Amino acid sequence: MIPSAEPRFYFRVLDDVLFVFDQHLEMAHALNAPAARLFLALSDSFRPVAALGAEAAVDGADDLAACFGAWEDLGWIERDTAGQVRLRPSQRDAAPAGPLAPKAESRPAVLLQQFQVRLAGTSVALRLLATGRRGGEATPPACLAVRLATGERLMGFFSGFLDPDPAHHLPLATLDVIVEEEGFTLRCVSGGAITRQLFTEEASQAVGKSHLWLLDLVYRDPPPAIFVHAAVLSTADGALMMAGVSGAGKSTLSAYLVAQGWRFGTDDSPAIAFSGGEAVVLPCPGAISLKPGSLEALAPFYPGLKERPRIGSGEKRGCYLPVPLERHMPPHGPENRLACLVFPRFAAGSSTEVEPIGPARALLELMDAEFGLAEPAGAAELDAFFDALERLPRYAVTYSDLADMEAVLRRLLAGAPA
Repeated sequence: MIPSAEPRFYFRVLDDVLFVFDQHLEMAHALNAPAARLFLALSDSFRPVAALGAEAAVDGADDLAACFGAWEDLGWIERDTAGQVRLRPSQRDAAPAGPLAPKAESRPAVLLQQFQVRLAGTSVALRLLATGRRGGEATPPACLAVRLATGERLMGFFSGFLDPDPAHHLPLATLDVIVEEEGFTLRCVSGGAITRQLFTEEASQAVGKSHLWLLDLVYRDPPPAIFVHAAVLSTADGALMMAGVSGAGKSTLSAYLVAQGWRFGTDDSPAIAFSGGEAVVLPCPGAISLKPGSLEALAPFYPGLKERPRIGSGEKRGCYLPVPLERHMPPHGPENRLACLVFPRFAAGSSTEVEPIGPARALLELMDAEFGLAEPAGAAELDAFFDALERLPRYAVTYSDLADMEAVLRRLLAGAPA
């Protein structure tokens, strides 16, 4: 068995699948039964590969080699000179010594956008900056232009909850997104000191971490535990979470549900917290990102939608639709209780079909959509998350008609049979 002192891995069995969360890489992995037995046979002592295979009842040399090769690439295991295998000792990053003092940029940064947002009664200043170009000069290099488009989309999202009175609200912190040719630097400044700083080459991580840091700043009781790529809307019956990969129709459906009177939590990045034994949603009601193909269906409900400016580039280029403040979910309350999980799939011309699904499939769907753990969270939060996943109603829904889908979702959220 894995020694209790090993903090890297969290694992849980759902149905016949072992889910392993690697807290160092912030990644979830699903292992089938043979791989699960092999993983659980590992310890902090070196053992022969054949002995591990025999204990786990994994007979094929190719299967053993595939598992151990993948886990070696992930840094889960290591080998000795004789080829024996053990779990790699945990090597946590050292805790930061304290807040970082601000320092001058290594390259001048041009301020492109700035504004203040307000969420859950707290104001935060946001700035988009770029290095490697000067205002008013030539078109930036292609790699920088792509990253700038990501930064512009990020600011488009945050424009959904602008501070209505920034002159009278002192910001708790300033969150900087600095776009560079090499990647993105995120920086949080509070009280004159840099409290967080991160460089990443990945646009998805820059977007995800900026959302996470903002929600960490404004929500304290309860604090964020799990972040999901999902939409959240609510009625008096509670909150409905719709998770799925890009293209599943979450944003179009969110805009339609708002037009039908639903409360809006987000179309992209909710946090889940746990309070009194229940999972609750911490809203992040950013402007809804709508692709050109959605505008025709939504135009009757949103005058002027087709004329809204486009932001971004390529397949992610679209317009951003702020939801009126009175349609936002509150930061706390009965509507925030997570009551139902839905995994939508838009299929043109299809009828609306509802399929109840088990917790293992639901987690696989969440892994496809992407979810992550809040930075201060750990095993207790993962336990609560998996408990909620087993307890909540879960449905996969295929649809093409927005009105039919809205009626189905309203029934499911109210607890009606599928």
